[in-house]
Amino acid sequence: MELFDTHCHLTDPPLSQDLDGVLRRAADAGVGRFMVPGYDLASSRAACRLAKTYPAIKAAIGLHPAWIDQTHIKTDFSPEPFRQMARLRSPVAIGEIGLDYALKDFSTATQAAVLRTQLELAAVLSLPVIIHCRRAFEPLYLILREFPGVAGVIHAYGGGPKLIEKFLALGYYIGFGGGVTRPNARKVRETALIVPSDRILLETDAPYIGSHTVAKRESEPKDVSAVAQSLAELRRWSLAETASLTTTNAGRLFKLKKSYSILPET
Repeated sequence: MELFDTHCHLTDPPLSQDLDGVLRRAADAGVGRFMVPGYDLASSRAACRLAKTYPAIKAAIGLHPAWIDQTHIKTDFSPEPFRQMARLRSPVAIGEIGLDYALKDFSTATQAAVLRTQLELAAVLSLPVIIHCRRAFEPLYLILREFPGVAGVIHAYGGGPKLIEKFLALGYYIGFGGGVTRPNARKVRETALIVPSDRILLETDAPYIGSHTVAKRESEPKDVSAVAQSLAELRRWSLAETASLTTTNAGRLFKLKKSYSILPET
């Protein structure tokens, strides 16, 4: 059994300060693959460096809406540094990108422009995208449908079951994390029941999202095993079946080899 944490920030403390320990604890919990998304240029470069060192780690590059500098980036955001990074460092996805209307002092026009530019980059590079969204699922859907050739995952999906069919119709996968472990997270758990088995991914968003038993900032990729267990119980799957389905889904979306070592390359 091998689990895949499709969204974890191994470049950020406290995970980055004990990376070998984090990976060892993940391996002990059956987690052997990791997707590390960037959220700006520096974190994207750091993710690519990890991916070069550890075969089990794959990198995504992109500009997260929370890192858009409203003073300097208006609607003329240039993807060129990310384009060059993609050419030189071979990330497997564009992300973490998206819309976040829960932020203070943000411009919806700027967020939309930056998102469209990065979706265009993904289309040119034939890469999937990792989408972040808070309080903006309807605007997000309208933008994503402009790019029918781009696939991806809505990470930590919180839009509820009423909207899920729209994103599924666009071909998107749905990422479930610590929320599905919480008995009172009704919308997330209802959504997890109706997403087709070939569109579900597991994630932690470690260290930023906790679970029913793990506090935020204390989460690690090992905790994706609890997500898998909760999903298995909801869907009445075995844990092995859940691991196989979700890891296969991630490999398909990100066009990955079937297996590789968690150990760093020598």
